Amino acid sequence: MAGINVTPLAFESLGVRSMCTLVQTKDVTVLLDAGVALGPRFRLMPHPREFRARDEARKRIEEASDRAKVVTISHYHHDHHTPNFVDPVWLGSSPESFERIYKGKIVLAKDSRRKINTAQRRRGWMFRQATEKLAEKFEAADARNFEFGRTKLRFPSPVPHGEGESELGWVLPCIIEKARERVFFAPDVQGPVVEETVDLILKEKPRLLIMGGPPTYLQGYRISDDFFRIALRNMEKILSNIPTVVIDHHLLRDEGWSNFLEPVRKSAEKAGNKLVTASELVDKKPDPLECKRQSLYEKEKVSKEFLEWTNLPEEKRSDKPPPLTM
Repeated sequence: MAGINVTPLAFESLGVRSMCTLVQTKDVTVLLDAGVALGPRFRLMPHPREFRARDEARKRIEEASDRAKVVTISHYHHDHHTPNFVDPVWLGSSPESFERIYKGKIVLAKDSRRKINTAQRRRGWMFRQATEKLAEKFEAADARNFEFGRTKLRFPSPVPHGEGESELGWVLPCIIEKARERVFFAPDVQGPVVEETVDLILKEKPRLLIMGGPPTYLQGYRISDDFFRIALRNMEKILSNIPTVVIDHHLLRDEGWSNFLEPVRKSAEKAGNKLVTASELVDKKPDPLECKRQSLYEKEKVSKEFLEWTNLPEEKRSDKPPPLTM
């Protein structure tokens, strides 16, 4: 895109839970949702390859933060921001990583007091208390606009994290605009499945849309079939109108993600538009690891030390990072 450079840093298609993206213009460098995580799955701890992917992603995020002036937070799930505590298992987080990412930055974040569920309200309050001590500025960005030279960062009102009455709460989209170019960052909209979110995206007419797809790995478990039918219909509508759309995140926790997207891909091709994963945006083949965890354990045997670590009680396992020598 002329005037706006977009680099995905951590996504499911790059092997981890995240949607962290670096956006650069001549005026400002913005780090979107600077978090990374792994998750429980198949009653197995993450495979060593997942831990390595997480550590590599965290390194990319930290190095990108050195160049960023602004860091945004769409909501307070740990795959979308970095907390200030040590977690060697799921997050690879530490006070040092937290400080490197947010110190001296302008932090534009989801308001932790409004349109937020109980768990994130507490988490957001604690995060703000810690971040205000070292950031240049901390601003609740809901329904606000910010200008950096000729670059505008616009934050609409929060939209649902999935369904309208979802217990997961709300997320804060971000629109980066320079001249007539526009990037729309829509994390965790899970499709989207809410018509108002679809309308907002189409109204903005971005040249590039980055959004979280539906969590099909939960189909038949926590989410109805109607949810996914609506998500498909909405994605087809969006891909018929937006030139380039990145669909990633929750959807790629399902090995069948590519087949699920086939009707959406056809809608894009018919309209002359492009559907890609985040990895494909930087010419890399998608390599989602969580959905392959069972086969990874079968095909890439782990060390005795690693297996012993996975069998430790949770409280002991949380005291030290996994041994990753194969």
